[in-house]
Amino acid sequence: MRITSMLIVSVLAIGACTAKEAEPEAVTSALRVQNAWARSADSGAMTAMYFTLANDGAVADTLNGVVTTEAAAANLHVSTQRDGMMHMSEVRALPVPAMDSVSFRPLGAHVMLTGLQGPLVVGDTVTATLTFVSGATLRVRAGVRQP
Repeated sequence: MRITSMLIVSVLAIGACTAKEAEPEAVTSALRVQNAWARSADSGAMTAMYFTLANDGAVADTLNGVVTTEAAAANLHVSTQRDGMMHMSEVRALPVPAMDSVSFRPLGAHVMLTGLQGPLVVGDTVTATLTFVSGATLRVRAGVRQP
């Protein structure tokens, strides 16, 4: 009887563990986007998207991708000045420190959109999804304007 009771308890414990593991984990994120905008541009051209990416959480994260259906490609870029010249380079990831923000701005970090599917005119909206190392995603809606 004692062995049967132990077996039943073991089976119930294993079942409880299995059920708990099957539940999806909720991904909470303290990341948010503010003041998003994109430059106007012609169809097929390239343009840039700018915003402030804030991390209100106690854990740092890293932006490692951006996806949009409104351009053939969307990449993270950083502009720097070297020897009196501006240079733009693609980066694979940008850290977002805890309790801090990263400014995506002209002549700095930005999302480069190449091969636009259609023209972007003042008043339009560009939508993109940012992806992070943590697994978090963040949707960005940027109003199109002139700089």
